[in-house]
Amino acid sequence: MKSWKAVVGLGAACAACCAIPLLGVSAGLSAFGSALAACADELWPAAAVLTAAAVVLAGTWWLRRRQAARRAACGCPSPCNG
Repeated sequence: MKSWKAVVGLGAACAACCAIPLLGVSAGLSAFGSALAACADELWPAAAVLTAAAVVLAGTWWLRRRQAARRAACGCPSPCNG
């Protein structure tokens, strides 16, 4: 057997072995999503709260990054207050 055939065979075996758990996880997530969609009327309040929290956290993170970049680019001998 040629070495490139062995490498291709090992690569295919590795890909197949890694795909099995990934397919299982994706199937589990699909089933979970289907269960949530089945009772969507009960999910909306929780989804709204979680979405609002995520937006607030992302906005806070963005604002702090922007302020840190502004302070770093100040060029003042002492820290800027603005």
